Amino acid sequence: MMVQITARHIEVPASLKSYIERRVAKLDKFIDGITDVHVTLTTEKFRQIAELNVHSRGNTYMSATEVTEDLKSSVTLAIEKIESQAKKHRAKRIDKKRRRSTKADGAGTFEVLVPDTQRQRTPEVIESGRFVVKPMAIEEAVMQLEEEKAEFLVFRNEHGRTNVLYRRPDGNFGLIDPE
Repeated sequence: MMVQITARHIEVPASLKSYIERRVAKLDKFIDGITDVHVTLTTEKFRQIAELNVHSRGNTYMSATEVTEDLKSSVTLAIEKIESQAKKHRAKRIDKKRRRSTKADGAGTFEVLVPDTQRQRTPEVIESGRFVVKPMAIEEAVMQLEEEKAEFLVFRNEHGRTNVLYRRPDGNFGLIDPE
């Protein structure tokens, strides 16, 4: 890892350089394969500005800028920003890998949790309706179902049996003809 420190309008003390190098070395825990780090330190009146640019393999760039009244605290805050960015990036990468592996399997198991009160209940008839069963041909039933925009139609076919014609999700019609 190569650390470049650039100073504008100031002389950087050796203690600050060693502090920066130590803190940047700790970034290795969060970022894999850091290739180079560029630190720019600037002073403008009472503002001390620290700018960090981190490049790691895989074309990952992270940057942070902090402005305070103290140069060391600016550097510390900028490094903490880079650490949080690296943590987020790592979490996204891990999450993406996990999602990809479950899609590759194709078979996932899951369990539906149902409260005990619903398991013990018996099914009830919620809604009932009365239908007039008219005798008609299947073609007439299709025309009437299209006109009414209903989901199903109960009718009596040519042979006197009760049939149900229903609209399928794919747009076609289904016919239930009991024997």
